[in-house]
Amino acid sequence: MRNNLWAGSGIGIAFPLLAFLLVRFTDIELHFLPEKPMATYTIAVLINLIFLRFAYRSGNDQVGKGIIIMTFLSMILYLITHKVTV
Repeated sequence: MRNNLWAGSGIGIAFPLLAFLLVRFTDIELHFLPEKPMATYTIAVLINLIFLRFAYRSGNDQVGKGIIIMTFLSMILYLITHKVTV
């Protein structure tokens, strides 16, 4: 794997985007966790954290930075679009 910020951004946006598509276009959220609407996105963030750990342990700090940036941007976008107050 190349130590590249863009590669990390691609990895970091993949699972939040997949979570968004699953919630938006399927009923998976209603079948598995109907009382917890943010659970799918939380699982996507946890997967990103696993990839983040592997990136930093292998010395790919730029990939790790890309994963962090995309994870935070996707969660901020979630908070804005769902009008969640902190």
